[in-house]
Amino acid sequence: MKRKIVIAIIFPILPEHIQRIFDGKDVFCKYVGRGNPNISIGNHILFYASGKHEIPGEATISGIEYLSSKEVVEKYMSRLFIDKNELERYRISRDRSPEKRLLVLTLTNAFRYHEPLTPIKNVSMSGLTLSREEFKRQLILKKSNLSGDLRLPTGELQA
Repeated sequence: MKRKIVIAIIFPILPEHIQRIFDGKDVFCKYVGRGNPNISIGNHILFYASGKHEIPGEATISGIEYLSSKEVVEKYMSRLFIDKNELERYRISRDRSPEKRLLVLTLTNAFRYHEPLTPIKNVSMSGLTLSREEFKRQLILKKSNLSGDLRLPTGELQA
């Protein structure tokens, strides 16, 4: 069976937290299930606005780490998309020990689409990985909602 080559991931995030990313907070964290969600530096992260069934924008992943909540606070608190209390409530709501590591993504080039996209698939709490073709299909389906050219992860422009 051919392994899916992931170039993007969609994660559900509260709309107010997405806004913080657009306002300059450039570190995202999330508890993930077993193992790495098979993402790499340079992949896109699309922000799925929980409760709205839309993707208002995206960013590029520039760093990937696994850190405890304490380590996240010590290293990234001023850049984190949620505050210390929100992170602690999140940890408790997911029934995680303080030692449990979170997936921590450093983001660059966060931007809001001219108009939000509608996901081509349902997005669960665990997120949704996209291959190159799925990513292109996700964006091309709603390309008319984007302002300017569509730049794919390879740097090529899609007319």
